[in-house]
Amino acid sequence: MKGIITIAGYGTRFLPASKAIPKEAFPIAGIPLIQYHVESLVAADITEIIVVVRGGSEAVQHHFAPSPDLERHLEKSGKLDLLEEVRRISRMADVIFVRQPETLPYGNGAPALAARPWLTPGEPFYYMFGDDIVIGDVPVPQQMRDAFERSRPAAVLATQRVPDEETHLYGCIELKPGSDTEMARVVEKPAPGTAPSNWVQIGHFIFAPELFDVLRGSELGRGGELWLADAVDRLAARSTVIVQPIEGLWMAAGDPLRQLKANIEMALRREDMRDELTAYLRSLDL
Repeated sequence: MKGIITIAGYGTRFLPASKAIPKEAFPIAGIPLIQYHVESLVAADITEIIVVVRGGSEAVQHHFAPSPDLERHLEKSGKLDLLEEVRRISRMADVIFVRQPETLPYGNGAPALAARPWLTPGEPFYYMFGDDIVIGDVPVPQQMRDAFERSRPAAVLATQRVPDEETHLYGCIELKPGSDTEMARVVEKPAPGTAPSNWVQIGHFIFAPELFDVLRGSELGRGGELWLADAVDRLAARSTVIVQPIEGLWMAAGDPLRQLKANIEMALRREDMRDELTAYLRSLDL
């Protein structure tokens, strides 16, 4: 199974910082966001990874490429722990970068079409958005693979529960009558009090190749964009799509405030940062 990570958006909520550097390269407690994603896929034995980009992705590509000059400098300086970490990053997976063609429409479904030529025909694949982090004892991709292998459906969607007052922020899952696992449709950002459930999709999916039968670039949705949720609805209408509740702390990092919160959360989990950060936070006059 291959994995796809989508970072083909413009990152407008992070402008001007994201004008030159993709938001997925921004550090979370000292580690680029996308590195967390690659490491979670590798932990689930997904080592062939396609990163779909639009433009200005050089920083991300350089992060996963060997860096001979830096390695020589670290070796000469005796910084062997850092040297090993730099080498580990470039060796842990086979990461390729695919530019999303301008001929494809904007939207979170288009990267799947861009990556299709690099997928193995007939095989399922992992698909994830690049904005969020989920911290758990078992990586999300492994939880998803386990769910997929149990029933081999057309798709698996990762879900978590949110409070009633937050359902209007997400795509909420409507289940088929009489089922607690099979999805009927995704209701995008329902009006308060109208959500079909408290279960929301969190940007991790496994798809059988059947997805491409219903994901066509000409069928645009809200805002003239190609929405993955629309394709998933069409898939659920003809095949089995199941939802998988995910164990772990889900942290969205798609805007500056939530990214700051993710930084704090991850830094508090690092032994080399936790004590000093805790002392600083307690010193603030809030």
